[in-house]
Amino acid sequence: MLTSLTLIAIIIVLFWTYASYKVSYWKRRGVESLTPSLIFGNFKDAVLFRSAPGWHIGDLHKMARPDAPFVGFYIFHKPCLLLRDPDVIKYFMISDFENFSDRHFAGSNQKDSIGMKNLFGLKNPAWKYLRTKITPTLTRGKLKQMLPLMMEAADPMMKYIEDQMRNDNVKVLDAQDLNYKYTTDLIASVALGTKIDSFYYPNEKFSAAVQEFFYGFKRMVALVTVFFMPELVEVIGTRMLFNSAFVRKVFWDAMENREKTGEKRGDFIDSLLQIKNGEQNPIYKFEGDNLLYQSGTFFSGFESSSTCTSFTLMELAKHPEYQELARKDINRAIEKHGWTYEAFKDMKYLEQAILEGLRLHPPVSTIDRYTRQDYKIPNTDVIIEKGTPIYISLYGLGVDPRFWDEPEVYNPDRFVDSKHVSDAYMTFGIGPRMCVGMKVGQLHAKVVLALLLKHYEVWQTEENTSYLDPRSTFTAAGNGINLHFKKIPD
Repeated sequence: MLTSLTLIAIIIVLFWTYASYKVSYWKRRGVESLTPSLIFGNFKDAVLFRSAPGWHIGDLHKMARPDAPFVGFYIFHKPCLLLRDPDVIKYFMISDFENFSDRHFAGSNQKDSIGMKNLFGLKNPAWKYLRTKITPTLTRGKLKQMLPLMMEAADPMMKYIEDQMRNDNVKVLDAQDLNYKYTTDLIASVALGTKIDSFYYPNEKFSAAVQEFFYGFKRMVALVTVFFMPELVEVIGTRMLFNSAFVRKVFWDAMENREKTGEKRGDFIDSLLQIKNGEQNPIYKFEGDNLLYQSGTFFSGFESSSTCTSFTLMELAKHPEYQELARKDINRAIEKHGWTYEAFKDMKYLEQAILEGLRLHPPVSTIDRYTRQDYKIPNTDVIIEKGTPIYISLYGLGVDPRFWDEPEVYNPDRFVDSKHVSDAYMTFGIGPRMCVGMKVGQLHAKVVLALLLKHYEVWQTEENTSYLDPRSTFTAAGNGINLHFKKIPD
């Protein structure tokens, strides 16, 4: 008995000694840091899904000394650096980009994942080459070709809402679920070249597969692992993000059919075929699964713009005065241009409402980078060792009182003049690796919001207040976004 107790005591002392040393890394390097626990570091609530992981990083931003430009923290025993000042962030993301061009999780050994082996997750130099090929697929001309597909994909959603309200003057609907279903149909049409209807045929294989992509608990656990503990991916080596078997079939059927018929739809399949048949570079060849993986860019991008749409609609539901201004802006633009690309581009106030929604509810709330070589932070004596994960919290920056007046208040007027927007606004990223799909995402959000707000008044009551899903790395409402819809007379 005494021997067992002695052994346990030795193990505890050894662990305490080891853990204490590991979580004193930043102190030993003279870097200001947050106080960690010996087991979880500063990530306990996120690991145990008590707090949404992205929101938790925002809490760490708030816990730091208010004027601290950066602060050390730990994910378990792994030392990480959280950047808190826009000027310092510019060194990492712009001036010295080559040393921070890779995401922390980039290049993880994930099998059968269409979610990472594209612009979102590739390392340099393959990422840089790929970006030069994908950027031309998202030009103004390409967006004008995509717009009819976006409008067409919205028909089932608008019919569904109308059917739900057939016998009710006011109906409570989950705006997040509406947007997920619309986005499922949009991904099918734009990224995979096929038409589906997730509102009236939700149990079809594709709809079910993409709903699992949005809602699945396995994916939520996987995303926490990929974003914050990618080393585990190498150990697990399994289908971490999304089993793409059915999507793979839909994609290749569309590619084969399009090559045979020569049909043009104005979708991403058209662009991929053009790239495939063009000059190739051995650094990243557009053939085989490398073609399929590019559709994953739209999965991630449209998921983000879907979240943006849902949460912006929620904020407008809470602020009827801003909602009415957005509605007037929509009606003015439609009356002037019709339902055209020019109309959506002219919806300036709606765009302000969207940008403000993104400030408070960034869909991908954490920017991460990997330190490729030892790096001395300019104007300091601090040297960041190779391999150190770097994080930026958009939740933290978005409500930091150093950069915003009344930071918790939703106010689209902050963006009335883009020249005076704080440098702390980084919702689309910053530097060479900022979001390549910013314009297509904004168009997606404008299409849905314009259609909904033109035809319906929306509001949210206190009993329907939404909360963040503590399991989700990306921003998502755990209980949906339940809003009252009331038809506006024609």
